[in-house]
Formats: sequence, structure tokens, C-alpha cells
Amino acid sequence: MQVNVQSIHQAEAVGYTWRRRFARHADEQVASHAWTWLNALPKGMRPIHLPADFPRIANDLSRLWSQMATLDLYLRDKEFNPREDRKGFAPFISKELLAMYVHLLRNRPCSQT
Repeated sequence: MQVNVQSIHQAEAVGYTWRRRFARHADEQVASHAWTWLNALPKGMRPIHLPADFPRIANDLSRLWSQMATLDLYLRDKEFNPREDRKGFAPFISKELLAMYVHLLRNRPCSQT
């Protein structure tokens, strides 16, 4: 996956800081826009455990889903960030994230470059 400087600037422009931010009260539950997004995902790649265990990530994914470059960076950061305090996801959460990512890659528009 190729990352360019423009996509990093776009991510930062929408508020992505590449660091863990302090939790907010809204992070404790799945937002209504995230439920709408989750219910629109095809069965078989719709996460079940992610919204229950990590509502903050479900909310983030729903906001970023249409922003391909930013979403790529976000998912890579969640799975591969070398932060010392990162424990990693349980296998079933990793499987759900991977299924969504594969769906995204298979269904993204082809670049015309």
C-alpha cells in the first residue's frame, strides 16, 4: 500500500493526530451514524465484536470509511503501530478488521493514474 504526503496531510486536516487521544464520554458507546454504517455493511464482513468491545474504533471507522487514504492509514496504525502501550487485538477482533479491510480493498474505485 503506497502512502503519500498528501494523504497524511488530509488525515491531519480532519483531526487525526497519530497518537492515542484521551477517551471521551462519547467513545464509550457506538454513535448512531456508526450503527447506520455497520448495518449497511454486507453480512460476513460486518463486525460483531468490534462495536461491543471497541465502540471508539467503530465510530472512527464509520467516519473514515469513504476517505480511502485516511482509512488505510488508520487501519494500518491500529494493527501495526509499534507504540509500547499497544497490547494488540484479540484474534476475533483482528479477523473482523481484516475482513473489513479486504472488503474495502476489493471494492475501492480503481485509480486512473
